[in-house]
Amino acid sequence: MGNKIIHLVFVLIFLTSFTSIANAGKETMLVSWRLTLSPSIYGNVVTWADTFGNGVFMYNLTTGNITGIGRADSSSSIHGDKITWWDDGNITVYNISTGKKMEIVNASTPAIYGDNVVYVRSKYTDGQPAYSQNAEYNSLYLYNLSTNEETQITPYEHAYFDPAIYGNKIVWKRSTQVNPGEWSANISIYDIPTKRVSDISRSGKAEDGKIYGNIVVWTENQNGSRYVYMRDIAKHKTRQVTFDGYPISLDVYGDRIVWERAYWVGNNFSSDIYMYNISTNKTTRITSSTYAREPAIYDDKVVYVDTRNNPEYQENRDIYLYNISA
Repeated sequence: MGNKIIHLVFVLIFLTSFTSIANAGKETMLVSWRLTLSPSIYGNVVTWADTFGNGVFMYNLTTGNITGIGRADSSSSIHGDKITWWDDGNITVYNISTGKKMEIVNASTPAIYGDNVVYVRSKYTDGQPAYSQNAEYNSLYLYNLSTNEETQITPYEHAYFDPAIYGNKIVWKRSTQVNPGEWSANISIYDIPTKRVSDISRSGKAEDGKIYGNIVVWTENQNGSRYVYMRDIAKHKTRQVTFDGYPISLDVYGDRIVWERAYWVGNNFSSDIYMYNISTNKTTRITSSTYAREPAIYDDKVVYVDTRNNPEYQENRDIYLYNISA
């Protein structure tokens, strides 16, 4: 009887715990940098910005070359041969192949996929342009680089948006004020061909929306905790991914979701990078420095910021790469 109870407990532990420590893959420090903002990766190019010199940079994984390409107030994002960022109220799109830049004025917080750039325009109550989302009214816009056509997706309202784009789908966190000091945030999705808007979450506690293919991921705050959710928009199925910790800074590629998991070690606030495989339903911890944050994923490569070399002040925000299949 005793052996059966022990066996049953072991089975329950196995079924309810899918987290493991990564025992494969290779971690490499790409660059030692100061005050780095969230890095982004596509193909063999890693891009980032910093608040030290307000610069935008790209790193070629094949050659090891680092190239400065502009100034920025925000992190940069990349898709294909184009990098975009926001600086001084204007968006810049940089073409890696040609070295040319184009600007979208009076806009902020861009995300890019192919020739489509999605971003926010802001204005004050008198209708004058504002240069950040900390304005009275914001609206979500789409710009096509091939046709030079701009489309307004949402009306101007007292709301904040955090857009992401994949293919013909745009997702964003729509945070609206329902009462003074009280906000409601949900993840919405926009289909570019049909111009249809629908809600992915309806809890009023959602953020960090990202999309890849038919998979939309986000986090929700519930009773002081935070969890990762995903929805397959083709199958119309939603799944809760995490059940503990405090996940932030989501990204998704293929059947892998990565995030920064914040936690406490004694009196020290710590964070590491975790990964969830949608196909196998398995969660893997891929860093153990306790100083890793802000991951981005492309194929089998995860890039992130790590302050292990400056734990006291955390100004040296070095960029690391973890190769899952190395």
